[in-house]
Amino acid sequence: MEPRLIDLSGLDRRPLAAWRQRGWWGRSPLWERVKEVAARDPAKPAVIDADHVLSYGALWHAALRQAQAMRRADVDRGDVILVQLPNWHEFVVLAVAAEIAGIVFAFCPIAWDARETQRALHLVRPRIWFTAAAPRRDQNRTALIAQARAALGSNAPHLVLVRSPDADKDQVFERWAADANVDTDAPIRGGRNRDALEIAVTSGSTGDPKGVLHVHDSAIATVDSTIVRQDIGPSDIVHVAVPIGHTFGYFYGVRCALQARACLLLQPRWDAQAMVVLAAKHQFTVSLGPSAYIIDLLGLEPARIEPLQSMRLFTLAGDSLPAPVVRKAIDSLPFRISRALGMTEFGHACSTDARTPRALVIETLGTAQPEMTFRVLDENGRDVAPGSEGRILAGGPFLFAGYLAGDTLNQNVLDEAGFFDTGDLGSIDESGYVRITGRVKNVVRRGAETIPARLLEDVIASHPDVVHAVVVGVPHERLGETPVACVQLKPGRTLELADVNRLLEGERITRRFWPSELRMFEQWPIGATGKIDRRMIVAEIQKLI
Repeated sequence: MEPRLIDLSGLDRRPLAAWRQRGWWGRSPLWERVKEVAARDPAKPAVIDADHVLSYGALWHAALRQAQAMRRADVDRGDVILVQLPNWHEFVVLAVAAEIAGIVFAFCPIAWDARETQRALHLVRPRIWFTAAAPRRDQNRTALIAQARAALGSNAPHLVLVRSPDADKDQVFERWAADANVDTDAPIRGGRNRDALEIAVTSGSTGDPKGVLHVHDSAIATVDSTIVRQDIGPSDIVHVAVPIGHTFGYFYGVRCALQARACLLLQPRWDAQAMVVLAAKHQFTVSLGPSAYIIDLLGLEPARIEPLQSMRLFTLAGDSLPAPVVRKAIDSLPFRISRALGMTEFGHACSTDARTPRALVIETLGTAQPEMTFRVLDENGRDVAPGSEGRILAGGPFLFAGYLAGDTLNQNVLDEAGFFDTGDLGSIDESGYVRITGRVKNVVRRGAETIPARLLEDVIASHPDVVHAVVVGVPHERLGETPVACVQLKPGRTLELADVNRLLEGERITRRFWPSELRMFEQWPIGATGKIDRRMIVAEIQKLI
C-alpha cells in the first residue's frame, strides 16, 4: 500500500456519523453499480468512443481482467496506478478495474508535456503507468515516455501502452491482461466508503502538479447530488468532449454516466461541428463543458445546430462566462444550461437547475447543493452580510481528503469550522444565490491599482458585436502589468478600443481600470483541461509586442 495513504485519520475530524445518517456517505460504490447493470442488462451500452461500443457486460468483464492483471503485477490494495489517456474507453475500463481491486486511480491530462508528466509521476509514485505513445495520428510521445521513465531511474513504474501494438509484449495493453483468469462468481472486496479512491493530478495555479485525493464516499456524494438535482438517469446518454483526464470530465462525464447507470459517449477532442455530428448519430441528451464550448456553438449557423435538439442539459462550469454571453446562449441554443461552481477539491458544490429563474441562470451560479454549505468572509475572517463581497468558503461531504505532496498527505486542508477556502471572491444573496466576482488571484495589478478583470469582461461582453471577452494582465516594465482586452467578434463585425472605452464610460467604470490595448481572437487558446488558458493568451500577445 502507498505509505502516504495508510493514515486518513484527518477524516475523523469531520461529522461523518451525521453524513451517514443523512445518507450522504455510505452509498453503493460505482463498481457495484456497474456490476448490477452488467448482471441485469449486460447488452446495455455503457461506453461509446470513436472506435468502440462497450456494453455493461463487456465493461465489467474487461475491468475484471484488468483488475486481475494488476494483482498479478504485484499491485496491492491501496497502491497507486497512473492513467494518462485521451477520451478512450480504456480509461473507463481501468477506472472500474482499480475500484474492483481496491487500487487508487490517479489521472492527469494526456496533453501534458515531458516536464509536467515527469512531475506527475514523481508525485504519485504509481506502480503502473498506463498511457499512449500516439494519442493522435500526428503525435508521437515515445521520446517523452522514455525520458520520463529514465528520469525516475529505478523508481520508474511498469509501463503499459494503450493502442500501441508495436510496443514490447508486456507493455501492450491489449496483451498484458489477455491471459488473466476471470472468475465472475468470485467474491469481490472492492474499494468503498473511506477507502482512498482517486488522485486527480492538476497543474495548480503555479504550474507545479498537485495531487487531490478523494475517497469513495466524497466522490459518490458529489456526483450523485448532481444526478439527482439535474434528473439524470439510466435512459440518458452523457456526451463528454472535455478531457476525462481532468476532474470535470472524470466526475461529471465518466462517473456521472456510470453512477446514474446511463451511457457514456466520448468525443476524442473538442470540436463544435464534431459534437453536432455525434448528436445527429447518437441523439445524446446530456453534455458538459467550459465557456469555450458554448462560445464555439454560438459561432455556428442556427441551421447547423439543429441536431442538438436531442439535448436537454448542458452543464457549464470550469471557468467564467460573462452574463451577456450566457444570455445569448440561453436565447440561441436548444438546451437548458445548468451553471455550476466546482473545483477539483469538491466537485460541483453549487448549481442552477430546471427550477432556477432565467434571470438567475444568467446572473448567478445558482444555489448550494442540498448537502453543502457556503460562507462568505471579509478580510478579517468575519461573515459578511447577504449580498456583500468576500472570500467564498465551502463545507460539507463533497470535500476532498487532502493534498498529496512529497512524502506526506496533507490532511490539514480545512479551517477549524470544517470549511475550505475556494479562492473565489463573490457574494451570496438572502435567497442563497451565489455570484462570483473573480478569483482572489484573477486580478490585474497595474502599479498600485488592483483591477478586477471579471468586471471589465462582463461589460465588454455586453456589446452586441462581441461573442466573448477576456481581460488579461500583460507584463509591463514600469507598471508591472497593464490590462489588455481580448475579444472574439461576430463574423463581419469590427470593434475599436475607443468603442470599448465608451462602453466602460457608460457603465461608469473608473478610467484607471480601462484596458490599454484591444486584441482580436478568432479562436481562443485552450489548455489541457479544455478551458480558455489566460497564460496562453498573454503569451500570444507578447509574441506580437
